[in-house]
Amino acid sequence: MLTLQGDSFTCGRSRFADQHPKFPEPTAKIFVKIKFPEVKRLGIAQVDTGAAYSILETEIALALGLLDHPGGLRTRVSTRFGTLSGELVWVPLTLIADEGSSLTLVGTFFGSRDWRGGTFLGYTGLLDRLRIALDAPANLFYFGEED
Repeated sequence: MLTLQGDSFTCGRSRFADQHPKFPEPTAKIFVKIKFPEVKRLGIAQVDTGAAYSILETEIALALGLLDHPGGLRTRVSTRFGTLSGELVWVPLTLIADEGSSLTLVGTFFGSRDWRGGTFLGYTGLLDRLRIALDAPANLFYFGEED
């Protein structure tokens, strides 16, 4: 994996997709493979460093029992679909590696019954704790945590 001044910078690498089959976009984005412990299938999430929070696809939030979660922090988030009400909850997830090691961590996610988009990996509470790098021409996403 990648190193920085001789030390490990990332632990895993995966190939990312430019488009999501369920949520098509007019321009290319970065979609990576993820897994939630209670969900049997692999998921796909858009990496969005400009998003304040990570957001759960409604289908995933329902499967995890996280909508209207009593332990969640009620809040409102401005999205491309307007301002939505929901909860901020901690959710364990795994970034799936094609090479190296997959990375399991807990992230802060926003869940709302009104969200109509996919799962996003946002900055606060998730990406701000990771080391990430892109090899965009090769569609490679590198990830790891600071040791």
